Amino acid sequence: MSSVSVLVEIKKKQSEAFAMHRAALHSEVESTHQAESLVAKLTGLGLEVLGDYAPVPMFSKKARQDSGAGLAAFALHAATETSESADVSAESVVIACEIDRAKVDELKTKPNVKVWPNSRLTLHSNRSESTCPNCREKMDAEQSDAWRSVFDQARSAGSRVDCRPYRPAASQEEIRDLLGVRRIWQDGFRGQNIIVGILDEGVNGDEYPVVGGFSRPNATQPGSASIRSHGSMCAADILVAAPAAKIYDYPFLGIPDSGGALAMMQAVLNQRQLDGTPQITNNSYGFVGRPSKDRFPDHEVWDIDHPYNRKVAEVVESGCSCFFSAGNCGENCPDGRCHASGIGPEKSIHAANSLQEVITVAAVNSRHERIGYSSQGPGGFASQKPDLSGYSHFFGNFGPGRPAGGSKADFDSGTSAACPVVAGVGALLLNAFRDLTPDELKAVLLEGATELGPPGWDRDTGFGVVNAAVSYTILNRAPVGRATSRSRR
Repeated sequence: MSSVSVLVEIKKKQSEAFAMHRAALHSEVESTHQAESLVAKLTGLGLEVLGDYAPVPMFSKKARQDSGAGLAAFALHAATETSESADVSAESVVIACEIDRAKVDELKTKPNVKVWPNSRLTLHSNRSESTCPNCREKMDAEQSDAWRSVFDQARSAGSRVDCRPYRPAASQEEIRDLLGVRRIWQDGFRGQNIIVGILDEGVNGDEYPVVGGFSRPNATQPGSASIRSHGSMCAADILVAAPAAKIYDYPFLGIPDSGGALAMMQAVLNQRQLDGTPQITNNSYGFVGRPSKDRFPDHEVWDIDHPYNRKVAEVVESGCSCFFSAGNCGENCPDGRCHASGIGPEKSIHAANSLQEVITVAAVNSRHERIGYSSQGPGGFASQKPDLSGYSHFFGNFGPGRPAGGSKADFDSGTSAACPVVAGVGALLLNAFRDLTPDELKAVLLEGATELGPPGWDRDTGFGVVNAAVSYTILNRAPVGRATSRSRR
């Protein structure tokens, strides 16, 4: 019989959830002990705990929003630079397991148990070479339509597709001029004292300022990735606007599924409980198709209560702004890996990338043309997605004279590049205005965006392209107040 990987959520209160999770991270023996204790009563199902994952605590809405003793208190801690925040009790715990496919329905009938998909991911480098060339063939056929990919350089579907925005790449200095960051730098703000967490395949710490991140025995260590990694590109693009910002490296794509992403978001929460950092996360990945809603109603794409979607919301509740790339499945020239079920308007922005709480970023080039592969709204959860656009197709990490090298045809691209550009602007504004909440940061980014289409939001570019100078001027002229109509959707 074939087995399937699932996330098993067990409703059971767990006191001092952060201390328990850290203990599990530091010891695979402890991690396995905690997980097996939680599933001990689920006998006769052949349930096998996956040792690569520590059990992940999930928090109630009350615990998330309590500014005195919940996740929301982490933001206050960051602002006051006090000792670590109090631990928080969890209402349930998620364990990554494998189970015989024939036993899944029986597992779903157990009391206080919810079974969620542990969706497989696939990783592609900027060179469009897969580290697992046979992953698609090995994948469960029923879930192949939910195949994930980082949003790196799109491959055209053919000459019939108008990809006119594939202009020659711009320089990093041109992008800085377009963002208007130099005026902010003159006032002494360059992103210092702000840490951005990059959830990706890893960052090269020799070239980029990696000061921490996810670390576990026998796992990829922060800062150890190749200079040609997708995460290194994201680091370079954050530093376009915020050259003094620091980086936390969360290389979850070494475990390419929802359980890995969930674990990295919890690692972000762990750090925020300790010292209120990182203040921002960059997430340049997502789904490239939608599975059948009738057959997979609990999938991340369809169910906002999937643990990963909830965990992202928890991170934002803690005071950390989460930036997500919109995707590369726009109708004009979608990435060749996009499935028909996930191409074009209303189909291509979904799952966590479409949550109301996050900032979803589409891609334009230096001439303010929408790049044809940039995914289009409305979003799957919040309708007005993307929120805004960022610049892509420029020499940041890749290209002549850049850290990773390459020819003029080798440049930072995809909504994967646009997203960290906007995240870098967020870091710059937070450096100048440290008390901004995620809602307020989102509001001022949207208010300051340069409109590229009709007034207001549009499905291709959101509220326009990011403009650091205008957002900074808005903050200087009046108190953020806070959230404008553009952020309430």
